[in-house]
Amino acid sequence: MKYFIVIPILSVVLLGCTPPQKEPDSSKRMVESEPKKEEPITRVLAEMPDYYFQFSSLELNQHLKDLDLRVFKHYGEFYTDDFSIYKLHRLDYLVESYFIEDINLYFIDSLLVKIQVYLREDKTQEFLNRYGMAKIYITDYHNKKLLESERILSYQKGKYRINENLDHYILRWKADSMDIEYRVNKKPDSIKIQAASNTTLLDDNRKRYKLTFQTADYDHQMAWIKWESYKESRGLVAEPAEEQ
Repeated sequence: MKYFIVIPILSVVLLGCTPPQKEPDSSKRMVESEPKKEEPITRVLAEMPDYYFQFSSLELNQHLKDLDLRVFKHYGEFYTDDFSIYKLHRLDYLVESYFIEDINLYFIDSLLVKIQVYLREDKTQEFLNRYGMAKIYITDYHNKKLLESERILSYQKGKYRINENLDHYILRWKADSMDIEYRVNKKPDSIKIQAASNTTLLDDNRKRYKLTFQTADYDHQMAWIKWESYKESRGLVAEPAEEQ
């Protein structure tokens, strides 16, 4: 009887003591992958526009419908419906944005009569040599006092150069049927703020470098526009004469 009891127990013990399956080494199961290439920290994702606009394509007396104004925004109409202004809206599409900060276009009767450009850097020397001798206007005390002992212009190596100590002046040229004006204002910001009242119709004289092209009769046309506006505001509209 004892033998029949002991054998099954031993069998159970032996089965229970079967050594466990050896698990594979986890270090050997690691899959080697290529190191992730890190992008440069300065990389910025951006889409290159498939459209661009060149400032050099603008010409005075162009008709509104003949101009590509996709990069401009209609700023408004002033005095009368005949006078309107467009302002640069998409600087990123402008080819010359590396030296141009802003552009305003002025239309009378749908014709481009004035182009105003604000530059990022001084182009005095370039304009003097491109357009020739200019009339120079100086109105502030500091620069007038400076010219009592220094010259305005000098001619060096075949090129005109303006006195670099001047910080506020206007250059004007007459060219065919067009007037050109270049205004430089390097005054401190505090003085520019005081002149804020002189800013009208986007014509900001506080900007450092402002270049303007306008038709020779622009001032005359603007005077007429303002007169028409005044008559309308006063109800002074002429009525056709009655037949006798």
